[in-house]
Formats: sequence, C-alpha cells, structure tokens
Amino acid sequence: MAHVVETRITTPYAELRTLLDRAERELPSLEASSLVDYLLRLDRIEALLAQLQQEEAQQAPASGLTLQPELVRWTDLQDQLKRRSARIVKLAAPLGGFPALRAQHPPAEGMWWRLDEYVAARRRQQTRRLLQTLALVGVLLLAAAWAYRTWFAPSPETIALVDALSTIERHVDAREWEAALAAAEEGLKTMHDSPELLTWAAVVCEQLGNEPCATQYRARALAQFAGREIQFHLLLGNNRFRAGNLDGAEAAANAALALRPEEPQAFFLLGNIAEARGDFFAALAAFDRAATLAEASDPQLTVISKMRYGFLLQQIQANPGLDSGPTPPQDSVESTQPANP
Repeated sequence: MAHVVETRITTPYAELRTLLDRAERELPSLEASSLVDYLLRLDRIEALLAQLQQEEAQQAPASGLTLQPELVRWTDLQDQLKRRSARIVKLAAPLGGFPALRAQHPPAEGMWWRLDEYVAARRRQQTRRLLQTLALVGVLLLAAAWAYRTWFAPSPETIALVDALSTIERHVDAREWEAALAAAEEGLKTMHDSPELLTWAAVVCEQLGNEPCATQYRARALAQFAGREIQFHLLLGNNRFRAGNLDGAEAAANAALALRPEEPQAFFLLGNIAEARGDFFAALAAFDRAATLAEASDPQLTVISKMRYGFLLQQIQANPGLDSGPTPPQDSVESTQPANP
C-alpha cells in the first residue's frame, strides 16, 4: 500500500501570522491555566518580529514583502493587553502573581510580563489625579465660601429679621394675634427701629382692637420711612390685607395713591382687595391699571398683574353670573375708608 506523506513547510511569516491570530482570538477568554503559555507565545511573537524586521531590512525593496500589517496588529494587541490588564493581573494571582511568573520565566522583559506594574502605575496616576481634583475642588469651595461670607452672606441682623418676620406671618396666617404681637415685640427688643416689625406690630394691634398701641407703632414705623411715605402705606396695606383687614388695606392703598396717583403697586393691592371681596370686575380694572403703569418701572409686576387679570377673566367667562359689570377700582374703594390710613 502506498503511503502519502504530507509535508508542511512553516515559514517565520506564517508562524507569526498564526501566533497573532491565536493571541487575538484567545485574549478575550484567557484563563489562569493558559496564562503562562499565552505570555510565552507573546515572547515568540516579539522574537519573530525582530527576526523578520532584520531580514526585511536586508532584502531588496522589489521583493514586495512587508511587515507593516503584522506590526499594526502587534501594536493593537499590546493596547488590548493594557486595556485588559486589571483582569489579567487577577488571573495571575493564583499562580503567585506576576513577580513569581517573571522569576520563573526569565528574562521576562516584555510589557506583558509587567502588567502588574502597569496597573499599579495607572492606579497611582488615577489616585494622584483624584487628589489633585479634590484639592482643586477644596480650594474652589474655600474661595466660594470666603466670597460668600465677604460679599453675599446676609448679616446676622438680616437673618434675625427674616426669622422674626417669618414667625409673625405664620401666626398672622393662623389668626393668632397675641402670639404674633409677642413675636413682633420680641424682635423689636434687638431691632428697635425695624420698619417691617413696627408695621406688623401696628397691624396686629389693630386686629386686637388696641388702637393706642396701633397708633404708637404706626407713628414709629412712619418715622422710619421718612421721605418714603408711599412705601409705608404700601407695606401697611399689604400687611392689613394679609391679616384680613380689607377696609384698612383699602385705606392704605388710597393713601399711597393720594401721594402718587399712578403708583402701580397700590392698584395691584386694590385688585387683590376687590378680588377678595368678590368684586371681580373691579379687580380686573385694578390689575389692568397696575400692569400698564408698571411697564416702565417694574416689568415683574406687569407680568404678575397680567397673569392675575387673565385668571380672573377666565373665571368670569366661565361663570357669567359672578358680576354685573365693571366697577372702576378708585370709585369702589372711596366709599369704605377706615379712620386710620
């Protein structure tokens, strides 16, 4: 019987391509049991490349042989090793780690034998960057805190005033007049001339029916608004409105209009009062007037007034029986002015 013997000639180029194919294919599923063989094959790839590069340099350019594709694949394979370095270092742990593998397989000079050092260096770099980032953030936070304390932080007096006003308004909303007056007087112990606290004290005294107390606080508050009497009447009116004293709020709004007939905030207050009374057409007229007058000086008030106007108009259109016709706000408020504006 005749036997056919197959002879395969393996050239360095063929071996190199075979090893590259295998290394690229096995890398994603590399296991601890095959790690050493894999690293040794990488040594072989490096040796073959060095040999073939030397031979290529000695050959004539006309030969057409080039290692460029294999060099590109080799560079890419090493990049993949670096990207998977943390996992490969874990695979080496049961084998004693990379230091033990290097000792067992000298000279072990390729970067793939030192992936543990690469991982450690990268972690040190990441830690250094993190610390630098944290340091920078810390400096920025300190700078922001210093800037806030220096230029933006409210003074202790302002914080105390806001707290006092918040307490007063909470009691006023709950119609707890005695508690509201106590909070106002407590705040006035340290902020003797606060126009906001004095005005609230006056309004709460009015609700308690204590006119001498109210008169005293109104006079003290008005003194703090010297040259700005309109602002006093507006603050007094808004506080009275919040306390439910619609007649008193109306009188204060009219007092402001007596000083400045085209004060938009006074008309806005009259709109709130008319709406609270159910006089929706008077409220519409007041909000429309406030929006028109505020266009040049207070765009925000213009927007709010138009929103209130639109909301009320929708209510009236949905409920035609709400009112019989428009009532000019100035006419509607002149008939009920309390004795104390």
